[in-house]
Amino acid sequence: MTSAALQEFKELTQLTQTAMRGMGQFLRRGEGNAECWRAFLDLHCRTNGRSTQMLRGIMRVLKPPPARIRPFESMLGKFDAASVNAITERIRRDGYYLFEQRVPDDVCDDIAGAARAIEGRVGRNPEEPLRMAAFDPANPIASVYDIPEPVIWQIPGYQRLIADPTFLNVSQSYFSAASAVKQANLWWSAAVGGKPDTHAAQLFHFDFDAAPIWLKFFFYLTDVTPQTGPHVFVKGSHRLHQPKARELLSRGYVRISDEDIAQVYGLDNILEFCGPKGTVLAVDTIGFHKGKVPTSGHRLLAQLEYATPLFVPSVSAPLPMPSNADRSLLSTYKTYPWAFTRFPLSA
Repeated sequence: MTSAALQEFKELTQLTQTAMRGMGQFLRRGEGNAECWRAFLDLHCRTNGRSTQMLRGIMRVLKPPPARIRPFESMLGKFDAASVNAITERIRRDGYYLFEQRVPDDVCDDIAGAARAIEGRVGRNPEEPLRMAAFDPANPIASVYDIPEPVIWQIPGYQRLIADPTFLNVSQSYFSAASAVKQANLWWSAAVGGKPDTHAAQLFHFDFDAAPIWLKFFFYLTDVTPQTGPHVFVKGSHRLHQPKARELLSRGYVRISDEDIAQVYGLDNILEFCGPKGTVLAVDTIGFHKGKVPTSGHRLLAQLEYATPLFVPSVSAPLPMPSNADRSLLSTYKTYPWAFTRFPLSA
C-alpha cells in the first residue's frame, strides 16, 4: 500500500468512526451533532454517495413509516396511496416532480402580502454584519432577503401550506421512512448586478441538509419567468453512486460551473422551471441545482423541507407552534404528530 493510499485509508477510517459515534448520539438523543454531520458529508463526497446510500437503508429500518397512506384531500387535489406512490416514483427516477395543480391565489397573496411588510435578512454572506430590512422591489439592495423562520410560522397562508398533508405523505413515501418537518423558508430574490451570488445558491451545488435523506418543496408565490430566477435542476443527478458524478463529488462541498455540469450531464438534462404563481415543485436536492440569476424583476419563493431524521443541530432547535395556529394546522399536527417533533405545541 502506497503512503497516499494508507493516508486515505486512515482518513476514511477516522470519518467512519466519527459517523458511527453520530449514529450512537442519534439513537440516544434523536439527533447527532455537527461534527458527525460533517463526517457523513465528507464520506458522501469520498465514496461517491455510497455511504449515504447505506445510511438511508439503515434509517428505513430505524425510522419506519408510522402509518399507511390513506386517501386525503388537499389544496392540490385528491390523493390516495397509489397517486402518492406514482409521484414518488417520478422523483426517484428524475429527482423532481412538478405538480399539476397550483396553490390557490389567495394563499399565495396572503403570504406575499405578509412578506412585503416583514423585515428579512439582507444577503447571506456570513462575513457581513447581520442587517434586516423590508424588501423594496423598486430599490433592492441585495440579491436575497430571508424572512426569519419564527415569523414565517405566524403567516396564516404559510400555515395552510404546512397543514396540507400532500407534502408530508409524498416525502414519507419517497423516504420509505418516517418524515418530519425540518424547516420552513421564505425569501425574496431580486435582480442585483446580474452576476451569480454564491451565497444565494446561484451556482450549481448539491445540498446535504438533514442527512441522510430529505425532500424540498418549492412554491412560487409570484410568477417566475426566465428573467426572474427560476429553479434549475439537473435531471437524474440525485441518483447516488453514479460513476460520472465521482469527479464532481470528489471536489467536496463546493460550487460547480455551468460548463462542468453540462459536460458531465449534458445540456438536455439541465432543466429550468418557470411557472405562474402557485407552481409547486418537489426536488431531491442532493442532486445538482441552483437558482438562476434574476436579470429583471423579483421572485418570492417558499420552501418546505421534510427529512428523516432531523440531523443538523444548528437549524433544528425546537420552535414552538405559534399561538395563532390555524385550525387546519392543528388538525394536521394531531393526525401526524411525529412530523412535528421540532415544533411542540405552545403551553
